[in-house]
Amino acid sequence: MRWLSAPTFADDETQRVARLLHITLVTTLLTCIVAALIHVFALDAAGASRWSYPPVLASGVALLALLRRGRVHAVALAVQTLIWLAIVGSAFTDGGLAGPTLGGLVLVVMVATLLFTGRLVLLCVGVCVLTLIAFLAFELSGTMPAATTPDTVELAFLARAIHLGGGGMLLYLAVNSLHATRRRAREGEARADALLREATDARLYADNVLASMAESLVVVDAQGVVRTVNKAAVELLGHDSGALIGRPYTTILPDYGAQISDHSPQHASVERSYRHRDGHLVPVLLTRSPLADEAGAVVGSVCVASDIRRLKQAEVSLREAKQIAEEASLAKSRFLANMSHELRTPLNAVIGYAEMLLEEADERGLQSSIDELRKVQFAGKHLLGLIADILDLSKIEAGRMDIHLETFDVADMVETVMGTVRPLLARNGNRIDVQCSPAIGFIHADLTKIRQILLNLLSNAAKFTRKGSLALIVSRSHVGGGRVQFTVTDTGIGMTEAQISQLFQAFSQGDTSTARRFGGTGLGLAITKAFVDMLGGTVEVQSKPGAGSQFTVRLPFVDPLELSMSRRPPRRSG
Repeated sequence: MRWLSAPTFADDETQRVARLLHITLVTTLLTCIVAALIHVFALDAAGASRWSYPPVLASGVALLALLRRGRVHAVALAVQTLIWLAIVGSAFTDGGLAGPTLGGLVLVVMVATLLFTGRLVLLCVGVCVLTLIAFLAFELSGTMPAATTPDTVELAFLARAIHLGGGGMLLYLAVNSLHATRRRAREGEARADALLREATDARLYADNVLASMAESLVVVDAQGVVRTVNKAAVELLGHDSGALIGRPYTTILPDYGAQISDHSPQHASVERSYRHRDGHLVPVLLTRSPLADEAGAVVGSVCVASDIRRLKQAEVSLREAKQIAEEASLAKSRFLANMSHELRTPLNAVIGYAEMLLEEADERGLQSSIDELRKVQFAGKHLLGLIADILDLSKIEAGRMDIHLETFDVADMVETVMGTVRPLLARNGNRIDVQCSPAIGFIHADLTKIRQILLNLLSNAAKFTRKGSLALIVSRSHVGGGRVQFTVTDTGIGMTEAQISQLFQAFSQGDTSTARRFGGTGLGLAITKAFVDMLGGTVEVQSKPGAGSQFTVRLPFVDPLELSMSRRPPRRSG
């Protein structure tokens, strides 16, 4: 049954021709089989025409096999040729023009109209006309061979029946093909309408997307002419809808093409200025992307711009606020500096009078007064230290803190610092381990600031440690051009990560309980960090609650000997 079904093809026209060929071949094979049986058994004809059936059957089967392999056009030409040959061959045996066979040429023309178009149909018609003319010539010249098929009514009926059946079948196929063509046309029209609706919906969707964009969009072709604008661009530039299409992009962006980025395929967001219809400039943040066709060639650009007028206004406001804040900070620093100077003068007098009274009380043996006077002296010196810290901080914030470089011995400086810190250590029952090799030698730096850095670190370590141990390690490293490192370690209360994060902020301490328990203003470490930064160094902190803290300060090491060698004038030769 597989031979009774037509092969399928993707192309509609090829499928139509293959279906017609399949029906024609199957019908021809069935007709030949029926005609051969009638010819042999019913008519009992002994003519030579009955020997034409086997080759026709064999050719039909071969052509069906080729058709299933996809050789549609070759099979169509072969069918036409074989039908023509069969008709011409039979005409020579059954009477030529007077016989019934040549009427089958009409079938050749009808098959051609179904299988071919244009010139091939005209060619088939011409071949059939020439065939009739050739038979006429044979008849008139007397060279026509004698008929070998008996001229009987039965054979004539069979021939007419074949012509009628074949013609009717071909007419049916023609009408069916027309109906199929009309159906495909309607289906194609329906598909075209569906595609048009989809394209229209996609266009409306894209238009809605563009219209809803907050940023202005402008599409420019390769010649710099505006092709598309959205609603936001029209509103931003104050033009009527569609008034910008077809005009140069320089109408919108006056300096378009003046920057190097305008000639590159793509650039990141840059600040540019669009021109409004009334002439004023609108600051925008512009991003331009290439627009390519199906082949990948750049045919234009898509320019998306964001209105940054509010950002510009906010930037101006922030700049003004920053200037006001800087002026306020400078005024605060000046006020603190002036107040510190005004406070230190009478405070020094109080401390001086306290010392004089201590000496007099000691000479007179007034022991009860000595303790009270010492409290006054301690409070005065403590207050003087706080004022000095505030004065240093105000100078740092005002940018008036200077660096005074001098050459000094690191070991001597450490010993001087320890002489100041040891009373603080003894007050809380702490011990300290100092490691400072004399081999470190001399250094060219700011002695006062380095000494103040160590005093602040050691004072804090002694204050937050009770009956524990401290360590001061001074070392030298040759990495990065030479560094001197001061490491202060304690076994005190330690700090959390949150406390470390705000450790170097002015007037900041771990929490309120720490401030109440240990006192202080929170200025020491802020000044320490500022001094380290001024000297070009770094400070690091490692700490855990209950396990103590470690501060590491690294400062540039300037060898005085190398400094003197670099300043020495070159020796004169000769």
